[in-house]
Amino acid sequence: MIDVFRNWINILLCLGIFTTILQLVMPNNKLRKYIYSLIGVVTIITVVSPFINLMKNKNMESAIMQVVANIDETKIENIDEVKYKAVNQNAIKENFISSLKQDISSKLKQEGVDVIKSNVFLDSNYNIEKIEINIKKIDKNVTQISTITEVVKYINKEYDVDFSKIIVVEEGK
Repeated sequence: MIDVFRNWINILLCLGIFTTILQLVMPNNKLRKYIYSLIGVVTIITVVSPFINLMKNKNMESAIMQVVANIDETKIENIDEVKYKAVNQNAIKENFISSLKQDISSKLKQEGVDVIKSNVFLDSNYNIEKIEINIKKIDKNVTQISTITEVVKYINKEYDVDFSKIIVVEEGK
């Protein structure tokens, strides 16, 4: 169907170029008006011929169905694109959460606090909603941070997260 219209447009362009060349070459005499009339008739036939062929072959319904099918395929492609975009966004979010958890663990390890488990919850704009951290019992002789309150303050200072969004639980108590 698209090839038919592509060919039709090519024929119209060739007819336009031929008409322009004919006007430049044609002498200025009494035959000029008859030649213009002939060119007009050929142009009308060229413009109308695809529609006549569709009516004559009774392919109008199949042509319309083909166009509708192409539209449906485009919708399916758009739906797939939206689905893959959502999957990609989830993968990015999971990667960000994983990196943030590793960073929290390594920074607390540098301060002498062993992290057993950590969870980070984000909203849709990647803002931290809540941080949950389970740590080993703090050995006050080994660590620079000696209380859970100091761990919360440290997380608040490092990640600029509100105190109410940080939950630290000490295992072994």
